[in-house]
Amino acid sequence: MEYVVISNTKVCGKVKDEKLTKDDILSAGGNVEFLLAAGHIKAANAAKVTPAVKEVPQALQVTQQEEYFPVFNSVNNEQGE
Repeated sequence: MEYVVISNTKVCGKVKDEKLTKDDILSAGGNVEFLLAAGHIKAANAAKVTPAVKEVPQALQVTQQEEYFPVFNSVNNEQGE
């Protein structure tokens, strides 16, 4: 399996964005699982993960319409502006 170095740390003689194989790692005395967990390498065929966008249910969406509340003058009870 192929891996890509994703950290700024040199891994088994390879630098960031260079590919290496499982055999390269093992022959250099490295541990594939550790390097993956530590974030130094990733699988070469690993796709970028994008977070899922959740939609708000229609019943919970706020409408752009404003409600009309008349304003009354408290002194003479006439409708004001």
